[in-house]
Order: sequence, then structure tokens, then C-alpha cells
Amino acid sequence: MYVLSRQLCHLKASVLILALSAVPLLGLAAWDARAQPEPAKVGEEVPSFEIESLRDSGRAVTPSDFEGRYVLLNLWATWCAPCIEKIPDLQEARQRYSEEKLAILNVSFDRSRSKATAFLEKREMPGSHAYASGGLMGEFGDKFARMPGASASMEVRGLPNLTLVGPERKVAGIITAGDSADLLEMLSEHLSGRQSG
Repeated sequence: MYVLSRQLCHLKASVLILALSAVPLLGLAAWDARAQPEPAKVGEEVPSFEIESLRDSGRAVTPSDFEGRYVLLNLWATWCAPCIEKIPDLQEARQRYSEEKLAILNVSFDRSRSKATAFLEKREMPGSHAYASGGLMGEFGDKFARMPGASASMEVRGLPNLTLVGPERKVAGIITAGDSADLLEMLSEHLSGRQSG
């Protein structure tokens, strides 16, 4: 009986090893097993989200907070030099467009809240601030920090990422890391004739 039980155990282990070795061949990854939300796409409705306010962790920020106006989702982190380089464009955008026309939601992907808040005490970044506690691989990162990969099976996430959502809750434009598109041009294209006085 012991020999039969041992052979059965060996057979189960062989099947498990064979199954696990087939995963990479099929283009599957362990993280693909969980259901991933659809990422934001230009022309489609903004994916729903609920994210923690940076300075008030008990308060959640949702798309309904920006009802009836454009909102620019600025995904950034203190360690991201290209993100920091976008701050003057964000300040210029705030000067050009009133808060009633354009809301700016800056979402920090720093490892700790305190790093982001300490940075913001030294440097002004216009708009509201939120914190993506799950990082780039969390739910908010799944929806807004994805970038086109070299192949359909390659999942790439990156910062900075600027997503413009229109008053009707449709994604109007996306600028991802490495994209040469200009933020102020994108805003002008969508908000022309809507500048604040």
C-alpha cells in the first residue's frame, strides 16, 4: 500500500510540474489569473474608481466628485523625474483654466503617503491630491497606469501618466510615459473656448 501511495504522489507531482511548466508557454502569468479591470481608453467612459484622498485618508475620491467638468488625472511620484518636470505645465494649466472648467486630481504612487505630503509642502502642485495605496500594480494602476507593451501579452505600467476625462465622463486624451504629446496642447484642443476669464 505504501508503494502505491508513493507512486500516486509522484504521479500527482509530475502532473503539477507539467501543468506549471505549460503556463509560460501559453503566455499566461500568475497575475493574469486575477480579473483585471479594463484600462482607460480614449473615447470610452472613464473606468469607475474610488481612491483615498492623500491628506485625509478617511475620504474617498470618485469620478462623481468632478461631475460636469473636465478632470485631468495626473499620475505621479516623487521618485519620477519626468513627473516632476510636468509640474510647470500643471501650474500653467491652472492659470489658463478655472477650477469650474478643469479639475486636476494628482494621484501619488509613492510607497508612503508621508513622502508625497512632504514633497507637496515644499513644491506647489495645483489641484486635489489622492494616494494610490496599491501602487502601480493595484486597482487604480490597472485602470490608469497601463501603457502599450511590445506585445499583447506584455503588461507595462509607467509614470507619468496624464488622463483627461470630459464632462460626460468619457476619456478625451491620454499622455503616457515616453509620449511626446504636450499637455497644454491636449488641454487646448479639448477646452478651447472654455478658458476662464
